[in-house]
Amino acid sequence: MWINGCLTSSKAFVLINESPTDNFTTSKGVCHGDPLSPFLFITAMKELSVEMKEACVNGVFQGLQLPNRGPLISHLLYANDALFIGEWLEHNVKNLAIILRFFMHPRVLKSTFNKSRVFGVGVELDEVARWACPLGCEPSVLPFNYLGVPVGANM
Repeated sequence: MWINGCLTSSKAFVLINESPTDNFTTSKGVCHGDPLSPFLFITAMKELSVEMKEACVNGVFQGLQLPNRGPLISHLLYANDALFIGEWLEHNVKNLAIILRFFMHPRVLKSTFNKSRVFGVGVELDEVARWACPLGCEPSVLPFNYLGVPVGANM
């Protein structure tokens, strides 16, 4: 109710030649740069994180087990980026597509799958392309940059 109140009572104006227009009521969600945006993103990503952990526990998604009894990694979330990491298994890709579509649908979240990429370590690009299709993503090859850090390159 608190978030709905913020969204339905917000007003905005536009600066034209440094002169403000009259206030008007916004009618489409949260504006870019709205102070409420980070809170809403963190709330949604917390829920996605819980869903991914449950998917791993229930065998729906197989993350990547780090060596020497390290943690199981299935996803990394930072700012507005999500990175999903898992075993190269066909059911992983199909189940990840289902998880993401079910997660986003009731929340009216928008993800730019066409800007997202799928990478396969030690996998031919044609196989990566075939498995990227259910996600609606672009196939790609290593190395790549994630948050400015080269991944898969000779560090």
